[in-house]
Amino acid sequence: MNVYKVSIDYKGYYAIDKDDYEQRTSRRSPWYKTSDTGSPQYFAICPACDNPIQIIGFYKPSINTPHPYGKHFGRSVPGVGVYDHEAYTWCPYSKKNINNPDERPKREPSYLTGQILKILICHFDKIVFFLSKNMGIRIDEKLAESMLLQYRDEEGWLYARATLMNVPWQFAYMTDNQVILFKKILSSDLAEILINQVPKYLMLNDNGYLIKHPDCKKYIELGTYYTRHHIHVQGNELVEKMDCVFTLKEGYNTPREIHRITIEFDYRYFDNLANFSQWTRSPYNNKLLQLANEILGPQLAKFK
Repeated sequence: MNVYKVSIDYKGYYAIDKDDYEQRTSRRSPWYKTSDTGSPQYFAICPACDNPIQIIGFYKPSINTPHPYGKHFGRSVPGVGVYDHEAYTWCPYSKKNINNPDERPKREPSYLTGQILKILICHFDKIVFFLSKNMGIRIDEKLAESMLLQYRDEEGWLYARATLMNVPWQFAYMTDNQVILFKKILSSDLAEILINQVPKYLMLNDNGYLIKHPDCKKYIELGTYYTRHHIHVQGNELVEKMDCVFTLKEGYNTPREIHRITIEFDYRYFDNLANFSQWTRSPYNNKLLQLANEILGPQLAKFK
């Protein structure tokens, strides 16, 4: 991996860089240690699963790669972190992680799953803002509540491929199909594509809301869901993607796909947003946070 952190309480991450690491650790214990054989060791924490990692290649380049990288250590490191084998098994940086985008495996409740839930509750207003930009559709209060309820019913925080780095996307992934007709479209390109796919059924009103075409006499539902969550490590860099699928249902007919986009996870963007100190809490944002706490708060309380 090419990222690290030095506190399990910090939910972001830093790029692995020798000067940055030295500054954050002051080159002191518990990060700097000596092995039983007398060799120097450099420790940190995996930002995805909170397990201890060892950083290789800082002062002596590895034969296999010229750049320093982190790897899971495999046991607890005093002062650094406690090793959680299940969290390691499902970590996207783990060699044991079997990536099948057609499955949604679950794991047992743990410290890590509780932290995922905590991030979601504490930053839900930012997550809604972030996902709205990703989707191109404004997630209003009604849609946000529907997504929260479905996520709760699915116990989405137990999704085995959820990590501390992909909280917004795994939240959306575990909310199943959501109705987006009569929602405000933030992307003119998306609006044009959807309307062009089914021009007899959809139109955009003067306020930018996607509505049913007045000439359409059928009952229709416009929905969206996420699928094909795919993870791979390219070099030491983690790459995650998933598809956002738009569907149209006519009367009693089976919903049919009318558009699909692939979203690549931008960890840095969300990390910056989550830690943005000048974020303004509007009444709408406060309402979103209240919803998240009311719906998911009782689940988080079970971890205490």
